[in-house]
Amino acid sequence: MKSFEDTWALKAKQEGYRSRATYKLDHIDQKYNLIKNARKMVELGSAPGGWSQLIAKKKSPSAKCLAIDILPMNKVNGIDFHQLDLQSDEFLKLMEEFNPNIDVIMSDMSANLTGVKVVDEEANFEINLFSLNLAKQYLSKNGKLLIKTFNNQNLARLKNEFSAFFSRTCTEKPPASKTSSSEVYLLGLDPK
Repeated sequence: MKSFEDTWALKAKQEGYRSRATYKLDHIDQKYNLIKNARKMVELGSAPGGWSQLIAKKKSPSAKCLAIDILPMNKVNGIDFHQLDLQSDEFLKLMEEFNPNIDVIMSDMSANLTGVKVVDEEANFEINLFSLNLAKQYLSKNGKLLIKTFNNQNLARLKNEFSAFFSRTCTEKPPASKTSSSEVYLLGLDPK
């Protein structure tokens, strides 16, 4: 598996992307056209900036993208980055100013792992619900929500939550995802 992982990391380095995660988003975007026609996008957990680079490359010149992370991120032209805690008042204020009608919310976030399976799964589930609740507040009528999640005991619960809000829910495992990882991406399309 190591050579497989090195292939994506090497490709990212050769093509000037900050992370292999760029190819995960690119795969999903090619299939569902998330970026090109979006006018307003929010990217949660944006550091180190691999997704931001792809968004900047594919978005229309007039489209706006807010990128948020608690960690620092080097500038990506065309992306409005804010180093903020998602639980902060500053984040809520920023979202209120950026609203209404966000076309796409994307999250590549996951919890810092403790090594305790149940604790880690619950922490990631809470992060996923946070993104979903944000979508419920701010997405446009044809909006889309893309989140990283994991194929574990919470996935069925999460899909049910998505199905209650979105007309269509899709699960993707991009080729650039590590085969050994239970990581999957859940996409909600068109709020009901």
